[in-house]
Amino acid sequence: MRVVRRNCFATRIAAATLAVFASAARSEDADSPFGIAESLAPGRFTLELRPRFNRIEESNYPERTQVGTVRAVAGWRSAPFHDWRLTLEGIHTDHFGSGSYNDNGALLATSPFPLLPDPRYTGVNQAHVEYSGVEGLRLRMGRQIVRMDNQRWVSDNDFRQIPQLFDGVSAAYTGIAATELSAAQYWRVRSTSGVVSPLKLSILRAAWNPLPGHALSTYGYFHDQPANGAFTGFADNSYRAIGVKAEGSAASFANVEIPYIAEYAQQRRYADGDSRIDANYRRAGAGLATTDWTLRYDYEVKGSNAGVYGLQMPLTDFYAFNGWTLHFYNTPRQGLRDQWLTGRVVAAKATLYAEAHRFGSDFGDIGFGRELDLSIAYPLMENGVLRLQHARYDPGAGTPDPRIRKTWLTFALTY
Repeated sequence: MRVVRRNCFATRIAAATLAVFASAARSEDADSPFGIAESLAPGRFTLELRPRFNRIEESNYPERTQVGTVRAVAGWRSAPFHDWRLTLEGIHTDHFGSGSYNDNGALLATSPFPLLPDPRYTGVNQAHVEYSGVEGLRLRMGRQIVRMDNQRWVSDNDFRQIPQLFDGVSAAYTGIAATELSAAQYWRVRSTSGVVSPLKLSILRAAWNPLPGHALSTYGYFHDQPANGAFTGFADNSYRAIGVKAEGSAASFANVEIPYIAEYAQQRRYADGDSRIDANYRRAGAGLATTDWTLRYDYEVKGSNAGVYGLQMPLTDFYAFNGWTLHFYNTPRQGLRDQWLTGRVVAAKATLYAEAHRFGSDFGDIGFGRELDLSIAYPLMENGVLRLQHARYDPGAGTPDPRIRKTWLTFALTY
């Protein structure tokens, strides 16, 4: 619940960093192989700082969450050594300010404060080796970011201060013209709460560019993890998802493009998953876009199995889909239909962005309400962006859902 502690932020950052590497110096990447000492010397130092002010109001909680959070990641990426490269990162997340909040999901039902899912954490972030000794092949082994396609099924959920990372092995091959083949096996996941859990996640994907500006892909996700973050009431939520996706630009005229997406997938039980896990996913969208503005419409259905199970995506990028308030973090058992308009305008250096959502059930014709998401981003310096975001969800008539208002002010600096 309320956590107001004084600590030395710089000391914690240093501890996380020194746990991974002793020193670093910045330089450009090199393509030729080095000896061990030489590969370390011209490596690349990376740094990310991301303070954020959070304000959260939900009508079913008597108090308001209002506090600052911060992420600091320091890392090192070596130069190639006989086609191998090493990446090591340390991360520290913290709170600042004197506000009150609850950052513990276990207290969701008892805390007077809406949940702020950004706890304190210090530890290893990415830690992996890569091999590229075969033309067109990239192997990666260790703790890594996983962002599959548009991140609808598997993502690092990077809006959270602690990114979701996976321990395992991945391979991608681009040695066939206009084609990419990838496969991966992961055995642990570090959640956005900093908790490391075992899982068995297998990924298969094939993508093909039949024409410039168009991509066709097919995928399979096999997620064996009984408690995977989906709140269904089932003893085992393991699932497999098999799908196809087409995406690209249908045409262009006078510097205006017509982007489109069409996707369909089936989710079924996997391993010892509950037999009620049986639902389909589909999405279609199109619009108009230039470098200075975008306007598009999308329609997405996370299907329902006759009202007993709604399609779940526990590894998704939650902030990229179904609204920034995260009200639909868990799909209702009646499923979820989401239709939304997206607008983007670049004015001078500022980027204005908006999404307007209308939600309904896939089973039972329930109106789940509306959400409006707004943001403005402005580059204050090289590699430094200030972003103000506001999200407001209003529930459907006759539903027990709360009214939600969330505001974030974030400064992101990368080096």
